[in-house]
Amino acid sequence: MSQKKQLIGLPVALLLGGSAIAFGVLPGVRDWVDQTIPWLGINGPQVAAALNQTNHKPVVEDSSAAPTVAQFDNIIPASPPVLPQYDVQTAQATLPLPTKTLIPSIGEIATPANSRLVQTPALGAVPPAGLNVPSSGNGTVFVNNAVVYFPDDSTVAAQADGIIVKMLVDDGSMVKLDSPLLDIDSRTAAAEVEMAKQEMEAADLKAKNDSNLAYSKKALEVAKKDVQISQKLLEKGSEDLNNFEKKQLERDKAFFQVNVSEMEKERDAADYGVKAAKYGASQIQMELRKIVASRGGMVSEITKRQGDWVRAGEPILRLTSLEKIRIKGIAEVYDAPYLLRNSAARVIISIAPGKSETIDGSVSYVAPRSMGANKYQIYVDLPNRLTPDGQYLFREGMTATIEVAPHTR
Repeated sequence: MSQKKQLIGLPVALLLGGSAIAFGVLPGVRDWVDQTIPWLGINGPQVAAALNQTNHKPVVEDSSAAPTVAQFDNIIPASPPVLPQYDVQTAQATLPLPTKTLIPSIGEIATPANSRLVQTPALGAVPPAGLNVPSSGNGTVFVNNAVVYFPDDSTVAAQADGIIVKMLVDDGSMVKLDSPLLDIDSRTAAAEVEMAKQEMEAADLKAKNDSNLAYSKKALEVAKKDVQISQKLLEKGSEDLNNFEKKQLERDKAFFQVNVSEMEKERDAADYGVKAAKYGASQIQMELRKIVASRGGMVSEITKRQGDWVRAGEPILRLTSLEKIRIKGIAEVYDAPYLLRNSAARVIISIAPGKSETIDGSVSYVAPRSMGANKYQIYVDLPNRLTPDGQYLFREGMTATIEVAPHTR
């Protein structure tokens, strides 16, 4: 026990010695004694030690009006503990100390202002987890909890009903554009192609046959000559009017027959076009059963296997291009959002616990609609990196932090 505690505790102990009954009866008195002279241990040494640890605070020096050492021995805060404050405009954290301190023998005293603020992080420090804020106006914008995606990612679906008779790839296969992926049973489609081909060829022959049209035109010429001869005979009185009108009717009939033959010719040509289109459609049905890659990339997932029955539109596999990655995040901005577009961006991607990679790029997209107060989704598109053995480093789902330096006005 220190000499200072002995000097203070002795008279207090003598003063309280005659009031032991009061201490045993009144818990409030015991608690006050433990708070004032915790080393006496009225409520027991463990309670006294806990109170002593809770109530003792670091000494705050005030050169202008410094209390004595004895006065600061039992400092009790006059207000609850103050939590750290984070300034979203400056990206700085401050921890103010109590502005007043309670000293039992003196009362409340003011703590000097130069002792109330702890060290503030420099501009550019990472803000608390889950809080995406800009530093200020046109300062650095921090985006935490961003996620890596593959923008060139698509599902390959069946384009026709049938059984998968041949699967040409497996999980992890790297394919190029137009590489064959799988075949669906095409026997029925092949028969339809052959039938459509035969119909098309028959229609083609009919469309090329112009004998009816040629005959109609020749008959029209003969009918015209008969009318001319009949008219001359009529003028000479050798032909009656009734025969002359019959010859005119035959001429008109031949004229209309030519028109009919021409229309039939056009109809045959149109029928050939229909048959040709049908043949082309049957060929497409054949091609739909041979599925090829719409882009280069990796077969990242297979949901159907060889021998499975699939319907048109049903997913079979997933094709992912790993060459480009997209980092998506929500930026909280306090300036015009357009300033973020094409701004320089530094991305720190976590590739494993305790390991990260940094890559520089620019903001490629700022959403036209906000996702809350001053919050906008942004994209940063970057090329993927290759490892020494030729694998792609970044994978979908990795988390990242984005630091953006917006343009100035």
